[in-house]
Amino acid sequence: MKIATKLILTYFLISALVIVLGIISLYQFSQLSEPISNEIPLQISELNTKSDLDAHAQLIRYYDEVLTQSARNYAFTLDTKWNQRYFDTVPLLDDVINYSIEYGDEKEKQFFQNVHLANTALIEMETKAILFADEGNPEQAIAILESNEYWTQKTIYEQGLRDYVYSRGLDYDEALISSSLTLEQVTNDTEDILNFGTSIVLVFVICAITVSVFLGFLIPKLITKPIKKLQNATEQIIQGNFDIKTARNSQDDLGQLSRNFQNMIETLKDTTNVKEQLTIQQNLRKALEESSIVSIIDKNGKITYVNDKFCQVSKYTKNELIGKRQDILRSRKIHPPGFYKDLWTTISSGKIWHGEICNTAKDGTLFWNDTTVIPFLDKNGQILEYVSIRNNITEQKNLTDRLVRAERFSAIGELSARISHDIRNPLAIIKSEFELLKLQKQIDENDFRRIDTSINRITHQLDDVLEYLRDTPLVYSKFNLTELVTEVIDTLQIPSNVKITIKDDEIFMIGDKDKINIILVNLIFNSIQALEDGGDIDIILSKTNSEIVIQIRDSGIGITIKPIEAIFDPLTTSKQKGTGLGLASVKNLVEQHGGMISVKNNPTTFTIKIPQKEDKSE
Repeated sequence: MKIATKLILTYFLISALVIVLGIISLYQFSQLSEPISNEIPLQISELNTKSDLDAHAQLIRYYDEVLTQSARNYAFTLDTKWNQRYFDTVPLLDDVINYSIEYGDEKEKQFFQNVHLANTALIEMETKAILFADEGNPEQAIAILESNEYWTQKTIYEQGLRDYVYSRGLDYDEALISSSLTLEQVTNDTEDILNFGTSIVLVFVICAITVSVFLGFLIPKLITKPIKKLQNATEQIIQGNFDIKTARNSQDDLGQLSRNFQNMIETLKDTTNVKEQLTIQQNLRKALEESSIVSIIDKNGKITYVNDKFCQVSKYTKNELIGKRQDILRSRKIHPPGFYKDLWTTISSGKIWHGEICNTAKDGTLFWNDTTVIPFLDKNGQILEYVSIRNNITEQKNLTDRLVRAERFSAIGELSARISHDIRNPLAIIKSEFELLKLQKQIDENDFRRIDTSINRITHQLDDVLEYLRDTPLVYSKFNLTELVTEVIDTLQIPSNVKITIKDDEIFMIGDKDKINIILVNLIFNSIQALEDGGDIDIILSKTNSEIVIQIRDSGIGITIKPIEAIFDPLTTSKQKGTGLGLASVKNLVEQHGGMISVKNNPTTFTIKIPQKEDKSE
């Protein structure tokens, strides 16, 4: 007999016992459910109804007292609060009486109808008394409230409530007695059913123990011992012993299982080496996954796989990346388009690419990777996919940038120590001497202009360096920004082929006038230098409720530095004549004012936004 057949017979035997016990138990419990489901809830409902009407009777008595007191107090005191309280309470009393009439039985309806009629008469007399009081005749109002007719209706009103209370007391006692008898009967029935159920369960337990003992002897012989033998065989296999024998001659399921198990052992002998190789590959992949940033893209450039470290660095989830193109991370501010074109050309030809790439995370932050992209080919030499292995080198790049910046500032510091004494003072003397020669007409006008222009250029570059290094607090004042722009233009030497246009209304601002002057001089002077062959400079001033906006736009060839924002870094310049500190100084001064400066090409436009401070002098 097969094991399945043996187990099915055992299952049916146990199921039959359980079904018989269940049927008997359900029948007994069904006998108990009738009083629990119907009689007891009915008794409880009756008690609840009586209790609810009793509560409404108490409310009727309370509201009646409020109406009586309010009417009398208003008649005696003419205080309008009692008038208001009276008319606020009238609808409340009507609602309670109507509810009691609607939900009471026939006898209770009659009680509350009498109360309603008396209440109507009382309200009519009390309302008439209130009207007399409103007309300034409190004596007449008091007379109504003290009249025999009024107190007769009050007596009828009270008698109706007393009759209800007396009747309710009797009904409530009857409901309690009926409920007690019902509960007592249910208790007795429940006790009988539980005693019978206990006997049935005891019989079932005895039968179950008998069956369990029988199965306890049968199952080890038929099932447990063969399974134990197979278990011992698996332990030997785990230890690497493939020479054991498990086949049995029996024709049942376990015999067939043992023969299949023996065949599996023979197969495992042949696959052991393959498994070892797979283990080595899995360990290598795990090591790579845990130490590197890994992604896989298909031949069309779409992401098909990323590991957890990739998501951690890029701040994207796997669902956000899978199926997207790899250029979702591309940083166009750092690498020009040709960079990515060369990369794709290399890997699409089947070659490995290696280099440093700056990518953009989901939140806009940049991160650098030392990247190797490996093309994987099929048996025909066609590309299947590309595997990218990256190492995050952002910290190393930042450290290098900080070292370079520190070296720049060190050079600036050493240079500034000599500028004022070794260069600036001699220049001032030279300029004074040439101005004296000009006054004495001992020098040609054109020669003087060229010398003066050269001295001014050197002085301007020295001012850039000193202003960048100088850290002085701002001195705020209110001044005319439009006039300041005009003054700056007048102090500069404007070539004849350069046209400057100021587009604004008269604008006042609050800030450090000297610092704003330096900002304007640097930006306008830069625009003039950008127009070597002439052109236009537009200065646009505007003001909102919260900030001043200054835009300086020129028609030059534009800024070639990439990224363009790097033009504000110290010692960064695209001009052979510049120091690379002018725009860095401008940015510092703008930020000292709590503002910001930005730049764009086509046309070259510098935009400054400075928040407006409160004019405390006004």
